[in-house]
Amino acid sequence: MLIDAEKCSLVAAAFVVPCRYSFVPFVQHHPSGERKMRLLHTKKLTLETPTDVQPYAILSHRWLVDYEEISFQDLQRMQIPPSEGPHDNYAEPTFPPNVQIKKGFGKFRGACDYAFRAGLEYIWIDTCCIDKTSSAELSEAINSMYAWYQDSAVCYVYLHDVGDDRNVQSGFEKANWFRRGWTLQELIAPDNIYFFNKDWIKIGSKATFAPILNKITHIRQDILLGNPCNPSIAEKMSWAAGRETQKIEDRAYSLMGLFGVHMPIIYGEREKAFRRLQLEIMKSSDDQTIFAWHDSTAHPNPIRNRGLLASAPDLFSSDSPAVAINHSHFINNILLPIVGSRSPLRDLPRGYSILNDGIHITLPMKKDVGDTWLAVLKCQGKNQEFPYGISLRERSGCDGFLRTSPTKLRELDSADLEGLISRKIRIVVDHHILPTINRRQFFFTFQSTDPVWENCGYYVCPKPGSPHGVGQGGGYQVLDTGTRIELSDSVQCGCVYSLSQYGEVTVLLIGIEHHRPWIHLLTNHDLYQHVDTSLLYRRTVYGAPLVSSPTSTLSTNQADRLSLALPSPTSPQSDTIPPYAVSPPRSPSSSRSLSLSHTSAGTNNHRFLQRISTAPYSQLHIGGGTGCPVCSIIQKYSIDINDIKNRRLDLMFETRPDKQIEVDIRKGRVSVSKGTLEVNYVITAVSVPEPEF
Repeated sequence: MLIDAEKCSLVAAAFVVPCRYSFVPFVQHHPSGERKMRLLHTKKLTLETPTDVQPYAILSHRWLVDYEEISFQDLQRMQIPPSEGPHDNYAEPTFPPNVQIKKGFGKFRGACDYAFRAGLEYIWIDTCCIDKTSSAELSEAINSMYAWYQDSAVCYVYLHDVGDDRNVQSGFEKANWFRRGWTLQELIAPDNIYFFNKDWIKIGSKATFAPILNKITHIRQDILLGNPCNPSIAEKMSWAAGRETQKIEDRAYSLMGLFGVHMPIIYGEREKAFRRLQLEIMKSSDDQTIFAWHDSTAHPNPIRNRGLLASAPDLFSSDSPAVAINHSHFINNILLPIVGSRSPLRDLPRGYSILNDGIHITLPMKKDVGDTWLAVLKCQGKNQEFPYGISLRERSGCDGFLRTSPTKLRELDSADLEGLISRKIRIVVDHHILPTINRRQFFFTFQSTDPVWENCGYYVCPKPGSPHGVGQGGGYQVLDTGTRIELSDSVQCGCVYSLSQYGEVTVLLIGIEHHRPWIHLLTNHDLYQHVDTSLLYRRTVYGAPLVSSPTSTLSTNQADRLSLALPSPTSPQSDTIPPYAVSPPRSPSSSRSLSLSHTSAGTNNHRFLQRISTAPYSQLHIGGGTGCPVCSIIQKYSIDINDIKNRRLDLMFETRPDKQIEVDIRKGRVSVSKGTLEVNYVITAVSVPEPEF
């Protein structure tokens, strides 16, 4: 969303003065053809664009949900009766019933009525004076917002959550208006502000409430009253700490006017908006308090490296914000008396440059503990004798620096300034903060409503093609509802196999390579020779489950007693068990999760019937095989497992005489907890009947 230069007249049409010294609006003449501010007529309730500058009121309020506010489109549907006489005796306009029942309608009418009674012909209300369906108009309005509030004749602050209690101050201090991001500039920019409670009763002004406002917002009374002042960047940022906005980008956009900068509005960039704001500020200021931030000590990794810029306004302290030190005073009165008058620091440059590879700056520095450097900033605390310092670390393999130990903003003393040198360095602007991952877990959920996949088992192969015991991956297990299969760096591959009611065996190989999943589907007619389907044969006896599951009420002893009545998979009688003697079909909504890792204790909490032999199933039945069933299948069908891993297929089709089998895999939920990255994948299998010709 970029600003159309032709439509940005208001950006250049008003001076943005962060600290006002008079009550005179700083408004330039609008050249013909340029767009001007759209205002709402307080009596006709129509939107107009006056040809000359008109005094106007402006509303500041806590937004409701969008559909409860009076919008630009709502005003287009209003019915306007003809005027009554030549003296501007306008008849009352009529709104549709669906507009009048909106919660914001009373606020809208109250603001217009109060401004009309105060003799103001126009008012500006953000909910309805901006066509928010136009990205160009929205961008222009956001960039002009501070100037519009600053140039208003009066600002009405409507506090919807402040009632008519006798203790006005108590309700005033708790108002939600003070916790919103956009209302910060709406408090500072206007000269005259009147506060109203929910019944549109005036309860005070910015001047009368100045001591209370200072207590609530930590903004100095001089600034609130418009007295000459020069707050630092860090101090302004501290005003925004703890404030909230509906969109994360608005935390940055709502501060543009305070710093007198403009930039394109790009919703979707998230935290990058605040980084862009800081870069814009630095283009016109050498105030190093912008670097004087520190993270919370509750940060999960306090030694993590960062870029030079803060990630949010919350990182600037509101208790004692940093103040800038005059450049000459910094050199002559702080540095040189300690490092000596002949030190190269006497020629320390004032500013810095911003390039595409970072911030190039010359700082007083010295080697600190380990591989870190102490950099001295040209700023200090309000009652502090010496400057602040930050810790930097040189990036390995390049000449750039990162900020380290972000929870520390060091208050230096004279000993810290000894041995300083002048060093020109490049500091990275934005260092991507990635969580520390000590372990990765990849869980697979298998879901299908197709009878082909009604009865499934699975087997884990830790290292395809490498020597390992048949039971090393956990052995054969039944894929049941609630089962989880996990793959990790040590468990790279597994196979899910199904037994249809006609005795057909389908095998799906699944695996992880470079933290990405892959699948490979096989439907060969002799696959039954390589997997143990006996567990699937013995799942029920007259409808009674043999394998305990999280939802089964059958005890372990019952399962053991029932298993004695079944023939062994290696006994001659096992061939007489029909392949369709399986459990009743599951409901269409059932799904199965699979866990393929021997590192996840307790993940697979089912009790399965185990074979005594540890030889591969293919060896027991056909006398061949080279290890586990996965390895046996790979060898039997000459599967190039490396090619499969490199291709990382996520969708496969296999055609049978009567149907086509389709299997795909997609990413599910992703979470990080205590250094463990958990990624869930969902495998879906369906069968499509072949068309009859």
